[in-house]
Order: sequence, then structure tokens, then C-alpha cells
Amino acid sequence: MRVDILTLPARGLYAAAAVATGLVLAGCGGPAGSVAGGDDKVTSKIGNLLAFNSASAPPLPGKTATARIECPVVQVEPGMSAFRVGGAESSSVRYQISIGDVARECSQSGGQLLIRVGVETRTVIGPAGGPGSYTAPLTIAVRRTGDETVLASKTYQVGGAVSGSGNAINALIADPLAVPFINERAADDYEVVLSMGKGGGEVRDRRRNRHRR
Repeated sequence: MRVDILTLPARGLYAAAAVATGLVLAGCGGPAGSVAGGDDKVTSKIGNLLAFNSASAPPLPGKTATARIECPVVQVEPGMSAFRVGGAESSSVRYQISIGDVARECSQSGGQLLIRVGVETRTVIGPAGGPGSYTAPLTIAVRRTGDETVLASKTYQVGGAVSGSGNAINALIADPLAVPFINERAADDYEVVLSMGKGGGEVRDRRRNRHRR
């Protein structure tokens, strides 16, 4: 099993203090972001939830020899990193839900590559909003890089309740997406694509430029 912890670029509304001082909200996402995991050590809550179904990791058992699968790169569709409700002016925004940290786990079973993704989302209330429960659609898809075809995808409702503090962080542990297993270098054959908001269920069948970091 391999778990990679990923951090996508922070958005301008991640600070709760911004709510109290006049929130300046970004549009519904920015340019596509792509990231590649570089460490098998689970170092965040989202990674622990994905790997162990717990916020903390259990004691490490004795190591066993297993094939290391290079998980596909995770990226966000352009303009779909966040979902905002409200008008064009910052003062009219009710809330925004954005993609935060991401973790992915890859395994192989019965000739299939199984990719399970964990996504952290942040909900921030705007000047025109208030405490309540807010959701947005988030689609997770696996796209084949050879012919730019989406082979598997699933859409979830993410977000949750926000109290008077004005922001909340929630975690989604998605069901595994299965695609044909080719070899351990799965990153050469597939990419994982995230898209938030309306139209998120239509991840496009075309390849994006991927820049590892």
C-alpha cells in the first residue's frame, strides 16, 4: 500500500480572520494545479484517515516486501478548484467551498489498479452568509494519459455545517476507482482529476499539462 500526501495551492479565503475583516473571495477556482506525492510517510490527518480510518496512525508493524506502485499525479480542472455562491461583488458572497489537502492510495488486485483518494475541503462564509450547512459537488476521476479518456469517475457532495466561527474543514474519503493495471509505474498511464462545482461531473476527455513538484 502506498499513501501520498499532497498539498494544493492555498486560496485567498483560507484564513478565518478574513471573514471578520471583509472577505475578498477568489472566483470559482484558478489555474489547474498538479502535484505528485514524494513521501510514503503519512504526515497528516487526511492521510491517516485514508490509510488507517483513524485521525492518528497505529504503531508501525514489521516491514514486508511489496511492489511499490507509483500513484498517478493529482490535478484540478482549470476553474474548478472552488465553488462560490453569491454575486460578483465580495459583499454579496454567501459561501465558498475550496479543495485543500489531498491524499491518494494505490493498490493492485485482480488485474486492476485501485486508486482511493482523500480530499480535504474548506468552507468559508462570506459577508452575505451565515451559520448553516453548505455543500457542493466534487468529482474525482481517473483519466488515461494515452488517449485522454476518462475511465472512471464519481461525484460526491462535500462541505458541511459551519458555526459562528465562519469556516469549517471537512474530509472526504472516496470509494476506490478501478482501472486496468498495466505496471507499477501507474503515473505514466493515468492521472487523477478533481473538479469542484457545477459541471464538475463532466471531467473532460483531454490531457492537461502536468508539472510535478
